[in-house]
Amino acid sequence: MRVVYRSREKGSAELEIYGETHTILNLLTSYLNRKLEKGYAAYKIEHPLKQEAVLYINTGGKDPKEALLKTIKELIKDLEELEDDIKEAASKFVS
Repeated sequence: MRVVYRSREKGSAELEIYGETHTILNLLTSYLNRKLEKGYAAYKIEHPLKQEAVLYINTGGKDPKEALLKTIKELIKDLEELEDDIKEAASKFVS
């Protein structure tokens, strides 16, 4: 995955994301929208066969980089918890 800042202004950012599609971007924007008190997050994929997208973040005045990094850390934590839960549930079927 490659990420390029397309533009960054106070309270908003546009990032070009290469090598990812709906799987990661839908999850990330969903988490961002739950955490943002003001503003929004969205993404756009120009062509369905290209793995190129633009992620839009508007934080309503807060630092978009900080909001994005905080959200990614929380997402990783939740995915690790999910992994542990799945391992625990799967161990009951193997025994």
